[in-house]
Amino acid sequence: MKVSYEWLQTFFEDGALPSVERLEQVLMFQAYEIEGVEENEGTSVIDVDVLPNRAADSLSHRGIAREISTLLNIPMKDDPLRKELHFEPTADSISVSLMPDASCTYYVAARIKGVSVTESPDWLRKRLAALGQKSINNVVDATNYVLFGLGQPTHVFDAAKFVGETPKIGVRRAKQNEKIVLLGGAEVTLQDSMSVITDAQSDTSIAIAGVKGGVVAEVTAETNDILIEAAKFDPVATRKTAQALKLRTDASARFENNVADALAGYGVQAVVALILEIAGGELDGYVEAGAILEKNKPVPVTAQRASRLLGTEIVEGEIEDILTRLECVYTKEGDTFMVTAPFERRDITIPENVIEELGRIYGYNKIKSEQLPSPERTPAIHKKFGYIEMIRNTLTELGSTEVYLYSLRDNGEIALRNALASDKDHLRSNLADGVVEVLDKSERMMPLLGLYEIVSVFEIGDVFLTKGEETRVCIGVRVAGSKKREARTAAAFVDIKTALEEALGTTLPDADGETLEFSLDALLDTLPNLTAYPDAPVVSDGVVYCASSQYPFVLRDLAIWVPEDTDIEQIKEIVNRNGGALLKRNDLFDTFSKDGRTSYAFHLVFQSDRETLTDGNIGVIMSAIEHEFAAKEGWEIR
Repeated sequence: MKVSYEWLQTFFEDGALPSVERLEQVLMFQAYEIEGVEENEGTSVIDVDVLPNRAADSLSHRGIAREISTLLNIPMKDDPLRKELHFEPTADSISVSLMPDASCTYYVAARIKGVSVTESPDWLRKRLAALGQKSINNVVDATNYVLFGLGQPTHVFDAAKFVGETPKIGVRRAKQNEKIVLLGGAEVTLQDSMSVITDAQSDTSIAIAGVKGGVVAEVTAETNDILIEAAKFDPVATRKTAQALKLRTDASARFENNVADALAGYGVQAVVALILEIAGGELDGYVEAGAILEKNKPVPVTAQRASRLLGTEIVEGEIEDILTRLECVYTKEGDTFMVTAPFERRDITIPENVIEELGRIYGYNKIKSEQLPSPERTPAIHKKFGYIEMIRNTLTELGSTEVYLYSLRDNGEIALRNALASDKDHLRSNLADGVVEVLDKSERMMPLLGLYEIVSVFEIGDVFLTKGEETRVCIGVRVAGSKKREARTAAAFVDIKTALEEALGTTLPDADGETLEFSLDALLDTLPNLTAYPDAPVVSDGVVYCASSQYPFVLRDLAIWVPEDTDIEQIKEIVNRNGGALLKRNDLFDTFSKDGRTSYAFHLVFQSDRETLTDGNIGVIMSAIEHEFAAKEGWEIR
């Protein structure tokens, strides 16, 4: 959510708002993540990352201004959401009907006649442009201004494009495979789980509820009679609709985060006031349908419980001050505060929510760090987690590497209705397919990993079957080369199975080729309960982690005869010095002696972090090594 510093200033008295640097610091440490600050249209624009728990009240300039007022304890000069609403006059020239299954519980509409659709004034265009929004016309810009100002999506229809003299707005479920052409020209096909706004007289869809308007009742330069609407649409239904249509909009982003029911009325009145100011016309009146259903309920909290959870002593006077700054209504019943959050705060529903707000405003930096007391009881061992650790430790000690793979694949028993991609349209029904793909990639990288003969990986994860979800273990083994591959793979699995069966005290199935997969859930019922979690394996000293290169490696073999009393480190030093940063591995793989001489053979692995190496690059290095070897008496390249 991008917010304009200049726009935020309009909510406070001149000079009350601190510098943008100070705001960034306060918001970062006590409210939201700040992605950055940039200059645009002559003002600083703060990019605020609003998390889902605060999206209902904070995806707007008013919401951020309210938060600043609370954190810095400076009053807002004009809070548009604290005015009392009166929908007068009532319009007889509009009607609204809501079908019970249409995912819409409250709807407010207004009609203005005689508007003039033209360009927006400079101040409005600049405020929208600062947020990266393109100006369309004064009427549409007014709805966008209110969207980013108050957080309530609204929409405007051309009243003359409705059938009949009295426009009749309806909200109903879409018909299966019903089509609608949206603003911008795209046509979409709807499902019967979605909701639409209609011209009820002709039953024509004119907008996808909560997502985007259509072209049927689009406002144009010739429009002079408009209908303004705002509503409360079901958050889950809106999210599913936007996701299924791949059409996430600024409106749907707010509806799916459960904006307060009452915000619809404030949104309509704000748009009406702005259009009358910049587009003229005369207000014909308002009409309401449905009712405001969701209201915040009182939440109990005590100073004692708040202090215990926060780890500091917070007295009742401090609680009262913070609740007042938050604009919460509260009463006291003995030592218990009954706290009702402002209507737009949809996230304060349990005592812990209130206590979190108390700690946040009080300042977590004021809470002293203390050692937690010893637990009053020892938690029970989670059987599945315990055996997972046992399997992981056993396989790791055998030199196997754990992998974490995607649950979405191109085949399986369960297909996705709204797939992310054609090769990720099913939930996996086994682990082996993914493990084999890892073995294929690992085989190509074995020299870089220093694994010239065998590589082993394993995954512990869930698979998804028509009968339900299941946790499985899959081990994969790949033997390099083709000589006796099957026999060597089988021998490796014998060692792995033996170690696992000894650790678990049970019998496991045989491997199927290069993989061994079994159900941990099915196995758990046959295993005894654990009395303690397995100890983690000790990590060897000297393990170094470094970033991998995106460029391919080059493998060269080097063999040399030297006098048998030659120190091998002398050979390695020459190779390493000439190889420099490009030499990633220098592995001895063969040694034998004959007639007073010893032969050493090395695998040399070269790789660059900046480019793809060529034969020319490697040739220069190998020539330098061979030249230095040739200068040594008794040294001979094989």
